[in-house]
Amino acid sequence: MSSSVSFAKLQALGNDFVLVDARQQRFDPDPELIRGLADRRMGIGFDQLLILEPPTSEQALCSVRIRNSDGSAAEQCGNGMRAIALWLNEQGLLHDHGQLDTDGGPVEITFQDSQNITASLAPPVFTPPDSSPLANGRPWQEAIDGERCNIDYVELGNPHLIVDLAQPPSASLVADAGATLTRHPALKHGANINFAFVTSQSHVELSVFERGVGPTPACGSGACATAVSLIRRELVRSPVIIDQPGGRLVIDWSGRGAQVRMTGPARHVFDGRFVPGHFAQPQP
Repeated sequence: MSSSVSFAKLQALGNDFVLVDARQQRFDPDPELIRGLADRRMGIGFDQLLILEPPTSEQALCSVRIRNSDGSAAEQCGNGMRAIALWLNEQGLLHDHGQLDTDGGPVEITFQDSQNITASLAPPVFTPPDSSPLANGRPWQEAIDGERCNIDYVELGNPHLIVDLAQPPSASLVADAGATLTRHPALKHGANINFAFVTSQSHVELSVFERGVGPTPACGSGACATAVSLIRRELVRSPVIIDQPGGRLVIDWSGRGAQVRMTGPARHVFDGRFVPGHFAQPQP
């Protein structure tokens, strides 16, 4: 990987990405290179690296490998899917509707304009981790900032905890409680931690600690997981508006077995090239 690699920098609600088109020439970075590229002072900076590869099914436009800024793998990234849809549209490869293959299952994408891009994620799974109270039919509660908070679990290709709050969380609560909960002993593979404050039956304020990233301005799959958890528990109705620090998403879910539709904006920030050898982090 000594030659330069073309990339696109994209963002969706402040959740930012580097996209590498590897459909013609393979790009397989190791975790050290990913961490170097993700560094916001010494590298390009991103929450996730999105690597486009040849499709694994006849229906898909391409397959997507997702890597977090710490070099770990992610199965799904809702905001990233909308960012990819924008880029594919700009390349003339997506006109209005298409499919992406991910490790978290196929994602249907619909492009209306840059402010209205829909990603339909696979139906959610509510099977809780075996070692959690939910697996035994008991409520799951955790002490957070001196309060006992209800916890729910949802998988959307990637794992999510939904934390019910009585008021919007502070930044320090998201950082501290998120770092603790994402490493909870019941979570074999960790999870994204979604701190949800319901303001009405059609509106939720959400802050997310993203597994492998940390506090993030927005998380698309986290917004979807939060919405379906609250809809299933009849705390909100579909469609529901999810406001995060980075902006607004509208989530539509009709119930068990149905896809989760997420609609919101994305933006192409800039293009560039990098030489992989320049971003290897020095050994301590």
